[in-house]
Amino acid sequence: MGTGEGQLLRLRPAAALRHALRRPISLHPWPYLALARWKSGHSVLGPETELVVDGFTRSAGTFAAIAFQLAQDDHVRVAHHMHAAGALVAAARRGVPVLLTVRAPEPTILSAMVREPGIPAAQWLRTYVAFHERLLPYRASFVVASFEEVTSDLGDVIDRLNARFGTRFRRFEHTEENVRAVFRLIEERAAGPPWQPHLNRFVSGLISAGEYLERTRPFREEGRRPGIPEHRVQRPSAVREAAKERVRAIYRAPRLEALRARAEAAYRALVAAEGDVPPAARGTSGIPRSR
Repeated sequence: MGTGEGQLLRLRPAAALRHALRRPISLHPWPYLALARWKSGHSVLGPETELVVDGFTRSAGTFAAIAFQLAQDDHVRVAHHMHAAGALVAAARRGVPVLLTVRAPEPTILSAMVREPGIPAAQWLRTYVAFHERLLPYRASFVVASFEEVTSDLGDVIDRLNARFGTRFRRFEHTEENVRAVFRLIEERAAGPPWQPHLNRFVSGLISAGEYLERTRPFREEGRRPGIPEHRVQRPSAVREAAKERVRAIYRAPRLEALRARAEAAYRALVAAEGDVPPAARGTSGIPRSR
């Protein structure tokens, strides 16, 4: 077994414990939001939020949030990267527009195991199941977009948002140039550059794309950019794909069959018949927003 593989298979009790403790808290609006606002600030659902772009970790939420903000180049307040069902439940109850990104269990969890080694596959499956099953009763309050839809035609997804919630957000045109711009910002975010606070403010809608580029120009001119660990960057990576193959057998262990079945069922229920949910069936009335 190589060093890289050993790192992937070595359990880390502290990380696994934190993961397990977060799970029940993240399912309920009040405890999660109270803790998250103290820790994360402007990226968390709040009174000023105009849109929530979120989902389970490794489900194209980063691509969706950054591409959306690049298309707006405005000050659209977006809550993002919460990865907590409780926050999405709160948004549904308040009538805040939500774009929920979803991805099939196996590629999601394999990617998560590579990015955060040491947390067992069973833990990831329990968290995946808890997250998605918690959202099923609120499904009609969301626009649900699969990983494949987000990464191939986000413009169509934004059109669905506008139709559902009465918003007028600008489309993201899925050109090679635009996609490259998204991946550049994804890499910057993964690298944790000196100017990352500006990037976080941009994704949250506190500054526009133009303002972000202006404020970070001095850093770029100095060439101050740290390296990016391949197992953490949120874009296609041959290194990460190879690592996923090394943990696939762990994920597919027979003892996890029941959890895998529940995860697949929750995923299928969330993505089914997305276009068949009319605005009147949402259960909460969306607040029209225009740009």
